[in-house]
Amino acid sequence: MKLFLPIVLLNALLTVAGFSSSAWASPKALIYQGPGSCTEDCSKAFWDIAKNAGFEPVYVGPEDPAPDTFTGAAVWIQPGGYAGQAMGAMSANLKTAIRDFVKNGGGYVGTCAGAFVATAKVGTTRTNGLGIFPGGTKLYGKGIDQKQITWNGSVRSIYWEGGPYLRNLPTTGDQAVETVATYTNGAVAAARARYGKGRVFITGVHPEAPQWWKDSAHITDPDGDDFDLTAGMIHWAAGY
Repeated sequence: MKLFLPIVLLNALLTVAGFSSSAWASPKALIYQGPGSCTEDCSKAFWDIAKNAGFEPVYVGPEDPAPDTFTGAAVWIQPGGYAGQAMGAMSANLKTAIRDFVKNGGGYVGTCAGAFVATAKVGTTRTNGLGIFPGGTKLYGKGIDQKQITWNGSVRSIYWEGGPYLRNLPTTGDQAVETVATYTNGAVAAARARYGKGRVFITGVHPEAPQWWKDSAHITDPDGDDFDLTAGMIHWAAGY
């Protein structure tokens, strides 16, 4: 069995063992920031969680990536917002680089728009997505709400804003998808799968949502933030 230690714990153990902090640099978490990332600081919400989870968060724009962009990176994070805008803004070279990064062993985490972006098509539109997650996505509804989500067997109240449910998911073969969370009607709210040597974890809800999003929408979250779920998504996708 392969054992993954939390990065912060691993760094601590290495320090105790006599390794300097520079000998073990935190892996980078690349976070998309540009057109299509919501104006409610969707990228910043992930920056904070990735930092607290032991990663070095780095914002990446939609332009052609610099040669060293993916060097030392463990995961690409695609935040919520507007999937069609993000796909329209991203350069062809960046899209290819993301696919290659995941295929060769990198991770991908996407929430809401980031889930729409991961599949071959963005929802039920004709807009091409990255095509790194099998199956499809479809809008679950409209508005802003706290959805009761069964996540790994536990019921959690999670912020939702126009996100998708995941459908037509293969359950056998090399592209088998593992369902992680469901909405109250049984539709898939979060799932994860392999893409080449990499890992992809997407959800239609926003476990990364900060409290002020909920306050602005005048909605109540009875069980508090869901940052632990977000950190878990990042760690799983990154392989740590």
